[in-house]
Amino acid sequence: MPQDLVNLRVLILHSSTRLKELPNFSKATNLRVIDLRFCVGLTSVHSSIFSLRNLEKLDLGGCLSLRSLRSNVHLDSLRYLSLYGCMALKDFSVTSKNMVKLNLELTSIKQLPSSFGLQSNLQKLRLAYTYIDHLPTSIKHLTKLRHLDLRHCIKLRTLPELPPSLETLDARGCVSLETVMFPSTASEQLKENKKRVAFWNCLKLDEHSLTAIELNAQINMMKFAHEHSSLFGDAQSTYVYPGSKVPEWLVHKATHDDDYVIIDLSSVLSPHSSHVGFIFGFVVPEVPFGGLVLEFKISTGGEGSHMNVYMDRPRHGITSDHVYLMYDQACSRYLNSRAKHETRLKIKVALASRTLTSKYVPLQLRAFGISIINTTDFLNFVEKVNFGDNIPNVPILSRFFCTFCILVFVGNFSICVRRLV
Repeated sequence: MPQDLVNLRVLILHSSTRLKELPNFSKATNLRVIDLRFCVGLTSVHSSIFSLRNLEKLDLGGCLSLRSLRSNVHLDSLRYLSLYGCMALKDFSVTSKNMVKLNLELTSIKQLPSSFGLQSNLQKLRLAYTYIDHLPTSIKHLTKLRHLDLRHCIKLRTLPELPPSLETLDARGCVSLETVMFPSTASEQLKENKKRVAFWNCLKLDEHSLTAIELNAQINMMKFAHEHSSLFGDAQSTYVYPGSKVPEWLVHKATHDDDYVIIDLSSVLSPHSSHVGFIFGFVVPEVPFGGLVLEFKISTGGEGSHMNVYMDRPRHGITSDHVYLMYDQACSRYLNSRAKHETRLKIKVALASRTLTSKYVPLQLRAFGISIINTTDFLNFVEKVNFGDNIPNVPILSRFFCTFCILVFVGNFSICVRRLV
């Protein structure tokens, strides 16, 4: 190794199968990137790495022999750290105040460091296929966290309150998960930005958590639909959780015996806007075979009058009935175009699942429902929620969407959950 390392900026040694350990890099003061991916014989990383003030990226993905990565220093410059696939890694404690992406997927870690909540710039955290059994409550202070991947964390039993900045939460296959926590008031939940939330096959979730997830989905999807209903694009919001009933707040409902809904458009179109948002809720049945995609064929009658919406599903199957809530911008645009020529919309939905051989197999929906939102109803809802939250423990009545469906909110969310259950 050269003695003069001061000008070294990038070190790439990936796939160096004979590399066992690194030398002292304390003199490489300008080193910014270290790439050691798939150095399968690497057993340790020299502590001098964590004294480098300009180091921004450290990639140790696929280092199968690495068992520990620790630093007692809260780093300044490190922005990207990947330990993806370091399956022997059990001991981990590295934090950086400028960390943006942290990938611990497919490691054997069981907990995050106590200083984890100090990483205020963290945007993406991947913990899939680890043995994490809990997350630190300080995670709610990571106000820039946007993506949290917890897929198949089979030991995880509880989720604490997460930061309002979170956009995607994937907890599919968390088979031990029992409890999920949310902000204590409805107005605080209105500040959230969740777009995609998945609790596929989380069959141990208790009733209070399932009710809380449904309410959180209602608030976030209503907000998302309001923000996107008059815009052109392909934005989509989804929530999935175990369940066999269409949520009550989805006003227009169809069942197995009555596979369509009819919507009177005169009761939902606002005089101030010709655009409305359509939020769907599907009860998807058990799917024992593998695949990646669900196809929803949404039709309004007449030849060729339909569109297909494609959404993801668990690769290894769906183990029971699940509620799949969806707002799809393109679908709402299609239904709005149909509404221009109709006084009533008759909406039918057909379901199919794509197999691993790319063949689509028809499935029977258990049920589905639809609710519609326009600007006036959303703003009225926000006003009533904010008013109610200013009066502790006093219920408020709020009309959701364009319907007479009434939900009771209280300032204390735990009381709200008990009442809804």
